[in-house]
Amino acid sequence: MIQILLSFFLAASIFSTSSHAETPFFEKGVVHIPDKGNFPINAYPVIACLPSGNLFCVFSEARREDRDSYRVVGVLSTDHGKTWGQPRVLVQNPNALDADPNIVLDGQRILVYSTTLPRPFKIDQSQIWMTSSDDQGKSWSQPVEVAKPHRYISGKIHIGHRLSDGTLVMGYSYDTWAEQGMIPATEGEMNIKAGVLRSKDGGKTWTAGGDLSASIPKTSPHSVSGVDEPAAVVLKKGSIFVLLRTAATQLYQSVSHDGGVTWKKPVPSPLTSHNAPAALWRLKNPDHEVMVVWNNSPRKRTPLCVALSKDNCRTWSPPRILASPEEVQASYPSATQAADDTLIAVWQEDLPDRSGREIRIARFNRAWLLSEPSRPEPTQ
Repeated sequence: MIQILLSFFLAASIFSTSSHAETPFFEKGVVHIPDKGNFPINAYPVIACLPSGNLFCVFSEARREDRDSYRVVGVLSTDHGKTWGQPRVLVQNPNALDADPNIVLDGQRILVYSTTLPRPFKIDQSQIWMTSSDDQGKSWSQPVEVAKPHRYISGKIHIGHRLSDGTLVMGYSYDTWAEQGMIPATEGEMNIKAGVLRSKDGGKTWTAGGDLSASIPKTSPHSVSGVDEPAAVVLKKGSIFVLLRTAATQLYQSVSHDGGVTWKKPVPSPLTSHNAPAALWRLKNPDHEVMVVWNNSPRKRTPLCVALSKDNCRTWSPPRILASPEEVQASYPSATQAADDTLIAVWQEDLPDRSGREIRIARFNRAWLLSEPSRPEPTQ
């Protein structure tokens, strides 16, 4: 406990001096309000700032109790996330669940990948489908299936990255039981390894980098064993840092100095969390600082918080709350920075009456992130 308190006060002293040139700014909104009569479930958002300066968000939408209605859609914002267009269907396979979309930007090209689970929806075989746009999201290619290096790939829920040598990387995870032909009946029976997929040909084919794995005691029966859903960020000097969802009460972390080919052994991070993924983003200015969005709770997927690191993700500023619903979850965040330097976080949040789930957004600046709250933190 003493060590925890000392670490907190050290982090607070490091981050107590925020920019005086900016006035703290924070606002919240909704990327997409669910169509309760047709597609009330909206989940797993990923956001990117395109070369055009527009924001682009992909997510899954579905009908309630209809798993093969899941499809991947995308929406555009031309005003830095203040307003959004209508969803456009990007991936929709018959008799399959298209979910866990992710984005990889390769120069002017936008690549969107699904994680697709065909009927009968077992933790056995998954698929990856890709669609791309060469005109900043105005038109999209016909989706094609992409070969994968493991039998059941999941956890591919974050923005990918283009490394300095042109290699594309995206975080992913896979189930080790399915890999051996033994099918878990539930998510709580899965045992997960993670890493990054790597592409040398512009996203057409992908190979697995090194595995991230850890034996971590579970603190709830429904949580997955191992390390899952890696959030990755490329640090200023080129290393890849990841935060990993676990069944413990902390996110785990690791780093790779060779583009994800090998990894340091995953160890507990200083961030409290349980069975929920985080999101990472490196700021444009100062370009060594990294933002994290995560569920700051040892048991629940609320509250959803944000913090900043100035030292390559070793320590973090005191958390600011983005959303704190009491009875429902606010989870699966994604983060980026708009063309006007506004910091952006999106996430999925259950409606209070649990009749659906919507994609929400927070827009704020670095001054707000590093300032002391002058009033109660926002809740809804």
